[in-house]
Amino acid sequence: MISSASGSIIFIGATASRRGAARAAAFASAKAGQRVLAESLARAYGPLGVHVSVIVIDGIVDEPLMRARFSDKPDSFFVKPDDISDIAMMLTRQRRSAWSFELEARPFGEAW
Repeated sequence: MISSASGSIIFIGATASRRGAARAAAFASAKAGQRVLAESLARAYGPLGVHVSVIVIDGIVDEPLMRARFSDKPDSFFVKPDDISDIAMMLTRQRRSAWSFELEARPFGEAW
């Protein structure tokens, strides 16, 4: 990527990277570390043409294990994987004059 001065590295983060929660100390510290790593890489490699960004997922991703765990929740409770991938694709297509570092994805009904 450096030799071609192009490319994207996209991290999938979580709201825990910004604030801890009860019984989530290990997850929160790991996600905070991931976010700081991504920011360091963005500052180091952005000027060389590599776009580094983070998608912060603020919700439950709609996958079978989570659907089973939250079986009482409506469809609108979940963040759809295809919609996350749309955000990732958009990040890879951003023009250099307006690169985003961090974007959030949450279902519209999420109380944030």
